[in-house]
This record gives sequence, C-alpha cells and structure tokens, in this order.
Amino acid sequence: MAKRKNNIAAAEPKLGASEWFKKELNKARKGKFLMLIMLPGLIYFIIFQYIPIGGLLIAFKDYSSRLGVIGSPWMDYAGFGHFVRFLNTPDVWRYIWNTIALSLLHIIWLFPLAIILALFINELRSLKFKKVVQTVSYLPHFVSVAAVAGMLTLFLSSQGTPSSAGSYMNEGIVNQILLKLGLIKNGISFLDKTECFRTIYIASDVWQGIGWSAIVYIAALSGVDQELYEAATIDGATRVQKMWYISVQLIKPTIVLLLVMQIGKIMSLGSDKALLLQREVTYPKSQILSTYIYNLGIGKGEFDYSAAIGLFNSGINVLLVIIANLVSKKLTDTSLW
Repeated sequence: MAKRKNNIAAAEPKLGASEWFKKELNKARKGKFLMLIMLPGLIYFIIFQYIPIGGLLIAFKDYSSRLGVIGSPWMDYAGFGHFVRFLNTPDVWRYIWNTIALSLLHIIWLFPLAIILALFINELRSLKFKKVVQTVSYLPHFVSVAAVAGMLTLFLSSQGTPSSAGSYMNEGIVNQILLKLGLIKNGISFLDKTECFRTIYIASDVWQGIGWSAIVYIAALSGVDQELYEAATIDGATRVQKMWYISVQLIKPTIVLLLVMQIGKIMSLGSDKALLLQREVTYPKSQILSTYIYNLGIGKGEFDYSAAIGLFNSGINVLLVIIANLVSKKLTDTSLW
C-alpha cells in the first residue's frame, strides 16, 4: 500500500508557480459566492478588530490629543510608566479583588445551573412544553442591562422611613412583601447596602443568562445516541443515573471547553451593570476594574492610562486561558488547542 502511494505521488506532475496560481484562481472562482458571503464578516473584523490593535501603542505613550498617538512622547520606565502607576495605586488591589470575586461567583452559580437546566430540559418528553420552557428561559437574555437595572431599582427601592399599612405602596415590591409578612418593620434600601451588592449582581446575572448559557449544552445533548438511554433503562438505571453517567459524561468535552473560556474572561467583567447598580456607599464592593477604567477614560479623559489598564487585563486573561487549557489537557485530555 505504501509503495502504491509513493508511485501515485511520483506520477503526479509538479506544478510551476504560474500553474499553481491558475489552479488556486479556478478554485476561488468556483467558490466566489461563498467568499462573497464571507466578505462582510471579514471586513468587519479587519476594521473593528485588527486595525484598532495599532491603537494599543497609546498605552505606552504620554498621550496628547494635539500630537496624536504617533507624535506623543513615550512614557518613562521604558514606556511602562502607566503600568507602574497602576500597580502603585492604593486601591487597585481592591478593584482587582472585586473583579475576581464577581467573576468567580458568576462562574460558581451560572455555569453549573446552566448545565442543570439543560439536563432537565433534555429530560422533558413533551415537545410543546420543552419549547415553552426554552423560550421562557431565553427571553431574559434579550432584556437590556439598563432595563434590568431599572427593574432592580424599582423592586428593591425603599423610602427609608418607618412604614405604616397605608404607605406600603411607596416601597419596592420586595419591601412590600417583607413588610406585609412582618419580617421587617421599616423598608430596606437594598441597593445602598454594600453587603447586598454582589448578591443582587449575581442573582440578576443568573436570571438573565441561565437560559442562553444552556443553549450549547442542549445542542450537545441532542447529539447523544438515544439507544444509550434505552440500554440504561433496560439495565435498571434511574433518570438521575442516566443523566450523570450518560448525558454529563458525553458532553464533558463541551463543559470543559466552555469552562476554560469562562476562566479566560475573569478579568473582563463588563462595566454596564456595575455602573448602573453601584452607589457611592457601595464602592468598597462595587468598584471593579472595568468601572475604574470607564471613570478614567470617559470621566477624566485619561485615555492612555485606561488603555494600559485594559491591556494589563487582556494579558492576565490570556495567561489564565493558557493555564486553564494546560490543566484541562492533563486532567481530561480536552483542550482548546
């Protein structure tokens, strides 16, 4: 067989540069419609993803809008002055810890709950009911962050004054329920409580993202051979046993890959919800790196310094992805590359 392959390879004529170019051009002509479909996406990535990479130079410059990025002088410490300033900022480690804490809580709660939801949806036998459950769980994902923050403000608000039976309607719905049940005597402004910020943030994250996060797992479960479940039923396996020993085991590669990707986003927590929910009194827990960058870049116009912090974040995320991928490869033989 090996000799036959060698003979075939030897029989194939070697193409010159012009012949090879013509051959590739013919291939491109045959797939011109596919390339045309791909063109808008390619243009988008070039304009909005690759060209802006050159702007990272601002992180190493003492930026002046008059001189521009290229004309601005380099920072001290061989261009790393902004990074030195960032690491020497008194509260920076608190911002980093707040970011990590929220990201870890997001993973700890949302990641397993999305898997559990997908497993339960997969167990539903009624197709109509399954579609209803899926639709209801997906819908919160399409609610804007501003709308979610507005709803939380309405639900958790309080006048902060002693409430009588006639003044319940001035309170948010959560306070109304607690007051009518007699669990509290006065309304509580939950959004002004530092210790409540993370709970509110993560609970809203879970509500908004659990259904959307479950889509990938539902798709993976749809590819599981149904004969495996039938064989397990014959062997006397319960539903829980089938979920654990068949469903979870067969989608484990998907779970591992998504977990690695989640770990790689630990330092990239969005600023939108944190900015809308935070109050001055909750800064010790609500001020994260992304809100700090927003306040510097948009609020104070320190574009060079905020770009340096963003680059620092990206570097940490890349390092986390590499470490998580190596650990995953050793423990489960599943990795991104």
